[in-house]
Amino acid sequence: MDFDLLFRLRYFDCKRRNAFRLGEPTRPSLDRTQRERVRPGGSTLQNAAEAPEDSRASYQNDRFIEVRDANLAFGHRQVFKGLSCQFAKGKVHLLLGGSGTGKSTLLRMIGGLQRPDSGEVRVANQSLTNLRERDLGQIRKGIGMLFQNGALLDSMSVLENIGLPLREHTKESPSAIRERVAEVLASVGLDRVEALLPRQLSGGMLRRVAFARAIVMEPEILLCDEPFSGLDPLNVSRIEDLLMQLNRDLGLTIVVTSHHMASSLRMAKQMILLRDGGCIAGTPEELADSSDEGIVEFLGEDGRAYLARLHELRERGEA
Repeated sequence: MDFDLLFRLRYFDCKRRNAFRLGEPTRPSLDRTQRERVRPGGSTLQNAAEAPEDSRASYQNDRFIEVRDANLAFGHRQVFKGLSCQFAKGKVHLLLGGSGTGKSTLLRMIGGLQRPDSGEVRVANQSLTNLRERDLGQIRKGIGMLFQNGALLDSMSVLENIGLPLREHTKESPSAIRERVAEVLASVGLDRVEALLPRQLSGGMLRRVAFARAIVMEPEILLCDEPFSGLDPLNVSRIEDLLMQLNRDLGLTIVVTSHHMASSLRMAKQMILLRDGGCIAGTPEELADSSDEGIVEFLGEDGRAYLARLHELRERGEA
């Protein structure tokens, strides 16, 4: 779900429920090939990312998302002190760090919800630092966000929660919205829950509904705050497989915060450990070879053993 929509509607939730009836006649129904989604040209993000395949484009893709010398404090608590990091386009990136190191805050900065006190955040070669809210809204259309608490609208059904971005930003018919919602629900392992309210769902179901809403607009970037939290092993595997499929088939750039180390290591091409206001970044294999105590602590014995086994398989050409 795009950020503008979520925070604007938080204040009009009950009012919107009366107005938002997918069964009512709205815009003319469009053929599937004519549907207007955000991803096929609706966002500034996509247009900026479409650069020629030359050395400059390659450089920009390596820095598809970039944080430059960012400083941020909440009162007397300094969160970032000169933080700099890059996220390559079309890769899966894992954010690690202890409580209070700014993992969720960094996701919010990338999404344009939190501005640094100084420094710069760039997405698809566009600086977010001095953009007006209206211009930020165009960039956010190409970003999906899975919030740690789900952030579903309490008085709206599952169908209404997931279908709301399509209702607001496309000309899809009510039947087409229902179809799309059913598709994304099936992809996260849910069936026949469209009529339920958030309070009628289990914790794991809430997380999966929130995930479905995050991907319903087929974004260019997906920001996931603890996507595996509260899920049983079967659904952890399902969400992991879905993330990898989105990355593989659609080329999504995915940034994940997670303490589920096994899934994270299987997915991530880059790991970024936030600490002391800055970060240490590298591939999982590079960080596994580090003797740094902080890195060793976060990977844990299981993480290092998994990476050692993966390295062995790759050496033999079996992975």
